[in-house]
Amino acid sequence: MKRATLRILIWMVIWAVGAGVGWAQTSSSSGVLKIGFIDSLAVLYGTQEGQQEIARVEQFIEEKQKDYESRLEELGKQQQQFQAQQRTLNPQTQTEMQRKLENEDRALRRFQEDIQVEMNTRRDDLLGKVGEKIQGIINEYAQKQNFGTIFLRSEAQVYVAPSLDFTQEIIRLYNERYPVSEGNSASTGAP
Repeated sequence: MKRATLRILIWMVIWAVGAGVGWAQTSSSSGVLKIGFIDSLAVLYGTQEGQQEIARVEQFIEEKQKDYESRLEELGKQQQQFQAQQRTLNPQTQTEMQRKLENEDRALRRFQEDIQVEMNTRRDDLLGKVGEKIQGIINEYAQKQNFGTIFLRSEAQVYVAPSLDFTQEIIRLYNERYPVSEGNSASTGAP
C-alpha cells in the first residue's frame, strides 16, 4: 500500500515538473529559458550609489573610532593616575576615584555598543535601500533577457562560467538608472 502511494506521488511530481518546464518553455518567446548568476556584493560595491553610501558609512566608522580611541586613551591616563596615587589617597577619595573610573569604563563600553548598533543600522539601511533597487533591475533584466532564474553567487559555487555571470551588466544598468552626481546625495537618484 505504501509503495503504491509512493509511486503515485513520484509520478505526480514528475508530471508536475515536466508540465511546469513545458509551460515555462512555451511561455517564453524563444522557447528556451536561461540561467544566470549575480554577485550581489560586487553589485553593491560596483555601483556609484553603493560606493558613495559605503564611503559615508566608512567615514562614520572612522570618526567614531577616533572618538572611541580618544576616550579610551583618556580613561587609561586616569587609571594610571589612580594607580600612581592609590597608596597616598585616603579611603573615601580612593573609593570615589574607583567609582568614577568604573563609571567611565561603563560609559565607554556603552559608547562602543551604541556605535555598533548605529553601524548595523546604517549598514541595514544601505542594504535595504540599494538592495530594493538592485532587485528591481534584476527582475526587469531577467524578464527582458528571458531568464528562467538568476542565482546569487556564493562561496558554495566553486565555479560559474563567466558567460553565466551578469554582475557587470546589472552594475551598468543600475548606474544608468540611478546616476549619482558628486555634490548630490545618493538618495536623489530618480528611476
